[in-house]
Amino acid sequence: MSRSAEPLPSEPSPEVVIQPHPVAPPRPARDARYDWAAERTLLAWVRTGLAMMGFGFVVARFGAFLRALGVTAPGALPEEGHASASMAAGILMVAFGVVANLVAVRRFLRNHRALSRGEPIDPSPFGPAALAVFAALLGGVLALLLGGALLH
Repeated sequence: MSRSAEPLPSEPSPEVVIQPHPVAPPRPARDARYDWAAERTLLAWVRTGLAMMGFGFVVARFGAFLRALGVTAPGALPEEGHASASMAAGILMVAFGVVANLVAVRRFLRNHRALSRGEPIDPSPFGPAALAVFAALLGGVLALLLGGALLH
């Protein structure tokens, strides 16, 4: 019974293969075009928000214009319903413009962080779709207000 046939503990067995540590591939240089595209998108959202706020102010003041127009027409009585409805619609539009700008900043910062980390961005369609649906609803309300004001 000789022990010479067994391998010595200090020698690696032939089945054990030492693998080198995996090296992460070098990160490609960041393409500034993606940052510029994200910034253009942010600015488009900001323009939309500002336009909604400005148009909301005009709509809110439109009720006062209708009231003044009704007072100057012979035999016409001023109607408070249109003035308060246009004020409410205008305030909603201004508030929506503010929300659109806040959503734009949130999306821009999230995408900017993802681009900085080299991660893909998640172009969620929720923000633009919500913007379009709300703008369509406000457009319908404004059409009803304007149609009601013109019929009286």
